[in-house]
Amino acid sequence: MRASRPAAPRSAAGWLAAAALCVAAEGVHAQRVACESREYRYRFCAVAGDVEAARLVEQRSRSACIEGRTWGWDRRGIWVDGGCDGVFDVSLLATRPDARPAGDDLLTCESRDFQYAFCLAPVTIVQAELAEQRSRSSCIEGRTWGWRANGIWVSGGCEADFRIRTAAPALAPPPPQQGLLYCESRDYAYTFCPTGRLRSAELVTQRSQSACVFGQTWGYQNDGVWVDRGCAAEFAIRPR
Repeated sequence: MRASRPAAPRSAAGWLAAAALCVAAEGVHAQRVACESREYRYRFCAVAGDVEAARLVEQRSRSACIEGRTWGWDRRGIWVDGGCDGVFDVSLLATRPDARPAGDDLLTCESRDFQYAFCLAPVTIVQAELAEQRSRSSCIEGRTWGWRANGIWVSGGCEADFRIRTAAPALAPPPPQQGLLYCESRDYAYTFCPTGRLRSAELVTQRSQSACVFGQTWGYQNDGVWVDRGCAAEFAIRPR
């Protein structure tokens, strides 16, 4: 049964105080969080708990809230950029007594002169998240930073410390099928193609006349592949 919705407070703090919810799924809780990009600047709204998933439930701004482009999430909370102001349902995983801890470490990666850079990790990465942004330029997952099994990539001036996980938690849900994914940017618009839990993606065949350039017109995050500016292609996806 869906909980009745309280009157909307005007501030993000009001939302955080008034709108924490519980969902029926066993071991999973949820919060409703408001996050606003003021003056079109990047903003991160932390959430107490381990984020499992997030979705936009209400856009409050005239500027579009587009997942992977002007908003997204990681294990710590919600980020917004480009003037996006929205309300988000955030699903949190409860701590399981039978889950084994994962090995975490920090890796620093810097995009010098706004150029693409790849920082090799000494271990195999199964998950990564932004720990601390060091640059004025925004570090946005899937847009100016991302990860692969062997390291972290950054672009557009992003410099940050990234928390990398080297051991997957126990009792993880089954991964999606490994194979090919077709994703197309129609009318040169941003498109997000969900995949479920994703480890990495690789361009296999470009189908468009517009160039598909990693980190510029295509990329991936922890739950899908995104394309932009006319890129259309087939991607080899590797599930978690």
